[in-house]
This record gives sequence, C-alpha cells and structure tokens, in this order.
Amino acid sequence: MLPAGAPAPGEVRALVLTGGASRRMGRHKPAIAVDGVPMVARVLAAAAAYRPVVVGSADGVPAGVPVIADGTPGAGPVAAIATGLCTVAAATRVLLLAADLPRLTAAHLAALARAGGDCAVTVRDGRAQWLCAAWSAALLADRLAAEPARGRSMRSLYAGLVPVEVPDPAGASVDVDTPADLSAL
Repeated sequence: MLPAGAPAPGEVRALVLTGGASRRMGRHKPAIAVDGVPMVARVLAAAAAYRPVVVGSADGVPAGVPVIADGTPGAGPVAAIATGLCTVAAATRVLLLAADLPRLTAAHLAALARAGGDCAVTVRDGRAQWLCAAWSAALLADRLAAEPARGRSMRSLYAGLVPVEVPDPAGASVDVDTPADLSAL
C-alpha cells in the first residue's frame, strides 16, 4: 500500500547507495543492525513504494531487491548515482537515499516525492541531507552529464540549484557515520 499522497510507483523511483568505505565506522555501515534490522533494510522498507534499486554492496540487502554493482567503486556517491540512474531512467522523479538512515519513514519519503520543484532536499537542524532528496529525473540526468561523475562531490551536483527544502523535525534523516552516532540511536 502506498503512503498517503505518494505518487504511483513508476513515476517516482528510489536509488539507495550502499557504497563507501565507512572509514569513521570501521565496518560496512548499511549492514549494521539497528534493533535487529540492517540499516539498508530499514531504508528499503521505507522506500518500498518506489521500487528501490540498490547501487553498491548487497550486504544486508533483503532478497528480491535489485542490486547493481557500483561501476566505479571508491569514486564517490555521484559516480554511484550515475551508475544507478540508467536503471530508473523511465521515472519522472528519483529519490536519492543513503543506506545509513535507520529512522527513515515512508511518510517522509512521500513528502519528498510530492515536494514541488525540480529538486527537493531534506533539511534537519539547518543542514541539507544531500542523500535524502528527490530530483526530477531529467534534471538529474542533465547534471550528471555536465561533468565527469568520478570523484565529484554531492555539493557540486547541487551547485547553483535552489532546492525545495523539506523539513525533518522528527529526525527521519538522521544518519549514522560513527560508533557514537550508532550509540546515540
């Protein structure tokens, strides 16, 4: 069942990024269990209405969820997005999600998906969560084509844009980067 107000699957798709070195955590973050469930599985459950595709490692990903290998491992999230975009090319809007958001909810994703503009980003405590966002698929494709993706920062992907800000007072976009972050959950 779709969250209230969510666009039908096919109109909006989700890319969940599971790559990265997890240097500060010291182990693969997406597979770390929070209350017995891997963080990536929690993100995928929240995004289920948007037929998510995982880009990167399948570690911790439930069976049946499509996983594509990152075409340029170690090249950063923008390169992973470029790898995954072809799998959701028919979408009109794409949710870009990190796999380390254990509190992510379907309701928050529905708010992102229906936010206006070509780009919407979650803002928590005054800080943009670049990997908890919704993009026009066409704009995202144009931005990725504009310059090489390898080593490119998320900030550069957003450069010059004024994204619609979707507030997150409930903390759905809290990410886990360090053992201290994990303990704080």
